[in-house]
Order: sequence, then C-alpha cells, then structure tokens
Amino acid sequence: MPPVDADAQTSDRPSPLVSAAQRLVGRIEALVEEVARLRADNAALRREVREAVALIDAAGAGPPAPARAVRKPAALPRRRRRPRGKAAKGRATPKEVTSDVVRAVLVKLGESTASEIAAEITNAGAPVGGRAVRFLAERAGATTRVGEDGQRRYRLG
Repeated sequence: MPPVDADAQTSDRPSPLVSAAQRLVGRIEALVEEVARLRADNAALRREVREAVALIDAAGAGPPAPARAVRKPAALPRRRRRPRGKAAKGRATPKEVTSDVVRAVLVKLGESTASEIAAEITNAGAPVGGRAVRFLAERAGATTRVGEDGQRRYRLG
C-alpha cells in the first residue's frame, strides 16, 4: 500500500488550470465592479446634461409672452391646386428651321460641327441649338465623322 503522506502532498498543491480559472474569475469580478462604477458616473453625467439643457432652454426663452386674444378666422382661404407635373413645352426649334435649312447651311459651310451650323442659322434670324441641328442633320442625309478634335462633324455626300 502506498504511503498516505504522498497523497496529501499532491492534493495540497492547486493545479495550473484551477489557478488560471481563479485569476480569470478575479479579473471578471474587477471588470464587473468597474462597469458598475462607470454606469453610476454615466447616470450622473446624464443628469447634469439634462439640467444644463433645461437651463439653456430657460435662458433662451426669455420672459413669457403676454396672453393674446384668439380670433377665429372668418372663412378659410380656398386652397389652390398645384399643377400636376410639368406642362409640355411645345416645339423648341422654330418652324422655319427644317432639314432643308440645315442641308443648305452644310452646302455653304462644307464640313462643320453642329454648333457651327446652329450659329450660322441663328445669325440668319432663327435661334436654334446644336442638339436640334444634330437631329435635323440626320434627317437631311448628312454623314457624320469624328474629327481630330473629338467633335462630330457633319457633311453632305
């Protein structure tokens, strides 16, 4: 039979696992205490902020306004209806500017950009933009190529 003293010595020594668990429990208890302390501080700070906001509101309000007599309006104003959506603009390009006009300007100028064609037509008395000219140039049978400057150029033929 083994000696009794040997068994007593091993049970007196805590295992490394038990000591690690005890250290962990101690750290968790310290964290719980710190969280409780922080919550108490937070509650006090919230109270102080509420009091400060109330003071600021009271200072900004000034003296109370005197009571006024309330009058009832005679009749409610009629509500105006808002227009629904945007109304159609109609034709933005003048009726005088047609694909034939764009073709005639292309014959006069040769190869040119839509803005150059639009400027020539506008100088003649019918204000028109380059976007409309691009549309009309296609209808006039003009061919399109991209110039060296990266702009579209129109020409007949």
